Formats: sequence, structure tokens, C-alpha cells
Amino acid sequence: MPRRLLFGLICAAILAVGGFVAVSREHACAAPWQQVLIDDVAFDSLSEGLPAGWSAGAPGVRVGTFSIDGGSSVHIMGIGTWLATPSQPVQPGTHLCVAARGLADSSSATQVRTRWIWTTADGQSVTHLGAWQTVRAWAGDTDAAPWSALVDTSVAPADAVSLSIRFEPSSDDRIYLDKIALRHSHVGTALPDAHPDAHSPLMIRPWPAGYNAAVSFSYDFESAMGGLVHSRSVDDPNASQDPLMRAKRMREGLWNSLTLYARYGYRATYYVNGYNLITGNPTRRRFMDDPTFTWATKINGWQSDTWATQRWFSQDPYAADGQAPDWYFGDLLTPLRAAGHDVQSHTFSHFYGGYATTAEWQADVAAWNTLAREQNIPPATSLAFPWSSSAGMSNANWDVLEAAGITSLTRTAWNPRLPQYHIVTARDARCRELPGHERILVCPDYYLTVARTPGALALLPTLRANDGIIDFWAHTEEVTTPEQIAAWQSVVDACATAGDIWVAPLAEIANRQRAISALSQTQGADYAGAYIRIHNPTAQPVARVAVRLTGSWVFADTQLQSDVVDLAAGQSLTLRIHQP
Repeated sequence: MPRRLLFGLICAAILAVGGFVAVSREHACAAPWQQVLIDDVAFDSLSEGLPAGWSAGAPGVRVGTFSIDGGSSVHIMGIGTWLATPSQPVQPGTHLCVAARGLADSSSATQVRTRWIWTTADGQSVTHLGAWQTVRAWAGDTDAAPWSALVDTSVAPADAVSLSIRFEPSSDDRIYLDKIALRHSHVGTALPDAHPDAHSPLMIRPWPAGYNAAVSFSYDFESAMGGLVHSRSVDDPNASQDPLMRAKRMREGLWNSLTLYARYGYRATYYVNGYNLITGNPTRRRFMDDPTFTWATKINGWQSDTWATQRWFSQDPYAADGQAPDWYFGDLLTPLRAAGHDVQSHTFSHFYGGYATTAEWQADVAAWNTLAREQNIPPATSLAFPWSSSAGMSNANWDVLEAAGITSLTRTAWNPRLPQYHIVTARDARCRELPGHERILVCPDYYLTVARTPGALALLPTLRANDGIIDFWAHTEEVTTPEQIAAWQSVVDACATAGDIWVAPLAEIANRQRAISALSQTQGADYAGAYIRIHNPTAQPVARVAVRLTGSWVFADTQLQSDVVDLAAGQSLTLRIHQP
């Protein structure tokens, strides 16, 4: 057979197999002989609420008539919510599959994953997370293409008696789900037993050298051209005040804040806008092509509709260096950096993240990093949302931040009336992986004002008892009166006095949590006795890792239950243990 013909037949076979796999995946959970355990037929008879047994994580889940077959579908909107099936009795070892059809009502595709929650006979939960699956965007009334096929499989672990499956989104895009069905299957990946034979007695603590909590102090530091001239009446207590007067307070508050930390050598984070990175603009540079944000309207919280038609940077005085210090804050970078503080992004333009388009996000990130580079400041890896404006973020917008190297976020949506947009709250006291973009950690914050100082102080013991983390923040203009300075000083002093709170910039805290989470451990025994091996799979060293043994175990070389070790990049460290 000619070699060229043989090569063509091989390629055709590969394509055929690939096509078969794609079709099989789509239909793997729809064969007529597969017993249906749960379906969504009950939704078709409802106009509101959810059928008996179905549940949601927060508001943002409802029944709608936009569907595949003229019945009803489920609408999910909000990264902080989910749809859960009714609990279903199962037998250990049962192979199951779940299928659904999905469509996104957004400008771009988004993602959904399944979370299988198995309950054991003694009430414990065993969780299996499915892979993120793409949900295509609806193209409008003429769109006749099939909805995205969502299929996942799993196997009931040992001791499992019931199962509920959640559908979780990766963004605030509206998602339609239809044709939901749970069936028996012959395809699945075995899960570990619900009760493994051996549990490691080693606990790896999250913070360096055994600190019991982590705290960051941070500020939204804005010139007049930042959030001050563009301020919204919602979420800004000083929105009606003169932007230039507020800019003067921002400058004054910066110097006051530096004094707070000098005594202890603490380093804070200053989240800045683009005009904080320049000292003047006499050459009339245009940033982001001087955009007009049509969504900056009264209905969206601004005091007027001015900025919906006026270019965002049109009030730039185009002054020479040092001639308009209220508009440009670049001269304050030197004292900030000399004191060791971290400079990160509060967006270039101080826009509303959830309203901004993907193109606007791309332009904003590029502009901030360009000016930062001119000041020898590294590209931003941490971002604080203006006005806590993460509500409404599309999957494509999150893609922009991930591609730009953002690895930590704060000031995300907090409105208690809209929990479907919450990613993390102060009650969680943990940085949480951003769903669908797990390289980014979202960290909780606490707005520190005079009135809220007692609550901040009361939060510290809870953090220390739970290896927690919080970011205390305000605008630098809110560290100007004697009462405000005293409030901040009391919290800074309380952290120092506690003696077991690690204070560091937010980006470092998030990086630490990520590094510790990446560590793995295995246990075994050899001729010398029992051991636990810790492995650091990352390309970065992890210093001062606090490890503690539980029960009656001790480290063989010290006879102690706790130790502090360093792990180089890629290093495995063997710790000998025994029970006296």
C-alpha cells in the first residue's frame, strides 16, 4: 500500500474515532436503556419557585419559559449560587451519569461544573468535582444551534447512601439549563472510599512558623482622576464632596497610614489607579483611547448621566510634572516603596467591573501595567475592585484577569441583599479559589471605620482560632481625623500584641495559602519505622512551614509534636514519626 494512502487512512481513522468519542460523550447519558433516577419534568408545571426537593444556594435561580422543547428551563445567574437536585438514595459502587443542556445569555461563552455530594451512613459527606464544561452563548432570536451538552459521570463510594448533584457557574452570566437527567451508567471513574484505611496524623499549618492568623492592611488610594471625579452615589459615603478636597485628604491619609506601620515594620498594600502612577501629563497622553462608558448612568448608581456621554479622562488638566498634585500622585510612589509597601491595581480608570465589557477590561489592564512598567513597578498580581463591583463579571472578563497574571482579588461583591454574587465574605475568613479560574484567589475584606472598629477587634480572636485571614481596608482619605487614626492604630496594635498574627501584603498572603495547598504528603513505614513524606511540587520554595502531629504521635528526632521546616522547589522531605 502506498505510504501516502496509508497515512490518509490513518488520519481518517483518527478523525472517525474522535467524532465517535464526541458523539458518545454527548449521548452517553441519554441511552433509552439507562434508568432515569431524576429528571426536570416537574419544572414544566411551575411558574415560580423550585420543585420539591430541588434547592438553590442563593437567590438567582428561577424557572423560565425559554427552553428547548417549549416547557420550562432553569435560569441561574450569579457566581455565588447553584442548583441542586433532590437527594437520591444510592448503593455503593453504583455508576451514575448526569446530563443537561446549557445556554448562556451573555456576550461570550461561560462554564458550568457539577459537584457530586455523596452522604454516608454516618452522615459524612464525600465530594466529587466534575470538570468545567463550556456553555456556549446564545446568538439571539435566529439562533437555531443546539444547546451545549453537559455530561458528567461518577461512582458511589463505599458507605454512600444518598447523592445530590449541584450545577455551579463560573461567572455572573445568565445560564439556562434544560433536559436535566440523572441515570444509571456503565461509565465512571472510581472514587476513594468514604473511610480510607489510614488518615495522616500530620497537619500542615497555613501561615509561616505556626502563626494562627493572617492579616493584611490595605487602602484604596485614588487621585482626583480616579474614583473621586467619577464617584458613584452608591457605595461611596463621600460621593457628593469636592474631588479636589478629597484628593488632598487622600494625600494626607497616605502619610498618616505610613506612620501606623513604621513601628512594627509591617507592610501594607496600596491599590492605586492609573493617575497615581504619573506626576503630570503635559504631553497630553491619551489612556485607553479616553473612553466613554455608556453604562455610567443614574440608573446604575451615578449622581448624573454625565459620564455616559463625556470621555472618562476629559477633565485631565494636562499639567506639567508637580503642577497638579491633586490629579497626579506619582510623586508618592517613592515613599511608599521605600517603606516596603506593595503597590497593586485598583484598575486604571476606576470603572465598574461588572458593567465593563471584555474589551474595556483588556484596555484597562494594559494601561495600568504600561504605566507601572514606566515606574519600574512589576505588573499587577492583585486587584481590588472599585465599589466592590465584581457583580456582573462575565466569564470572559475573568479570563482577562487570569491571562494578565492576577492571582489575588479583594473588594468583591458583598451586598447582603444579593448573595448570589458573593464569592467570599468576612465570615468565611479564607481566600477562596475563583470558580473556573482557580489560579486566582479571592480574599475576604473588612471595611475599617471608626464605627466598625469594635467589630474588627472582636474578629481577631475568631481568626486566630481558625487559621483565618482578613484584609482590613479603607480609603487613605479615611485615615485623617484623630478618631480615624486612633481606630486604625488600635487594630494594628492589637495584631502586634497578639503575637501570633502574620501581617503581610495581601498578595503574599494569597501566595502563601496557594503554596501550602499545593503541598502533598504520603505516609508509610520502612526498616527505620514510620514516616511521612511532604512534597513541594511547585517551582518556588516554601519557607517556615509549620507542621503538627495529632494524637499521640511525635517526631522521632525531637520527641515533639510540632516542627518548622523549609521546602525547596520540587523538594520532598521525609519526617520520621512514632508513638511513644
